[in-house]
Amino acid sequence: MDESYLGDSYDLVKRFFCQTLYPIAPLYAHAQFVPSEIREAYVAATTIPFFSVPPQGPFGILLDPDKGVCLGRATRKHASLSLIVELHQRFCPKYIVYFDQSFNRNLDLKEQMRAKGDLLQRHGLQALYYVSHAPFLFTAQDSDTIDQILRRLLAAGIPKCRFELFQPVI
Repeated sequence: MDESYLGDSYDLVKRFFCQTLYPIAPLYAHAQFVPSEIREAYVAATTIPFFSVPPQGPFGILLDPDKGVCLGRATRKHASLSLIVELHQRFCPKYIVYFDQSFNRNLDLKEQMRAKGDLLQRHGLQALYYVSHAPFLFTAQDSDTIDQILRRLLAAGIPKCRFELFQPVI
């Protein structure tokens, strides 16, 4: 998270997700992509606290890299899909949400989403994209959680056409 973006409309979307998904599990930010000097202001803008150890009970994790999720290695600006898999295995969150605007504009957007979804599925994760100018990827270890997330976001008024769901083919 670059300080120059703090408080932008994407942060309002994060706040919306935090409030809307709270009944499923409270959302906590992962500190890896948010510089320590802006964390207090980040929490004020998004209402999403940071965690240093997993909270008691179900919880969700927000990853907030500058650019999004890449198929390669994680950087300061990109979270890797392997990091997502690792966080699910290590902390067992109910779900993880990632800002993801890391797409090649010269390639088909849905094909790139599918490639990320397919990789996550190979690791046993369910994936749901919120497709917008501020796209977000949701992952969970079970389809019931993804269904709950989708139902809550639809009930909050987001049109169904804004979502791409990727579930394992059995």
